[in-house]
Amino acid sequence: MGLDMYLYLEDNETKEFIEYSYYRKFNALQGYFVDNFSLENCGKVEIEIETVSRLYILLNEIRYNPEKAEVLLPVYKGPFFGSYEYDKIYHNHINQAASDFYHAKFINYNRFTLYYTSNW
Repeated sequence: MGLDMYLYLEDNETKEFIEYSYYRKFNALQGYFVDNFSLENCGKVEIEIETVSRLYILLNEIRYNPEKAEVLLPVYKGPFFGSYEYDKIYHNHINQAASDFYHAKFINYNRFTLYYTSNW
């Protein structure tokens, strides 16, 4: 059990789903989507390019100013959601997500739709 989170693409032509990224117990990112999109367990959110850009900027701000983590992207508590510390694990998640959202800026959004989903 635990928090599993995915970014995936839907090919608008073939309707095929492609896993783009996976996170395990990155509760701060889950909190972002719950707070900003009222995401429920097993729900999905379409992520538009504006959200990708906003998240990339936010994640980079934390990468270069780790002392701002608690204010900019606080941990989010839930059942089996992992660590609530701003430690190496938290910052590893931040680095991975920053890379993923950087590359997501170059997705062809005319052909693909990007989604976020999670379950616990």
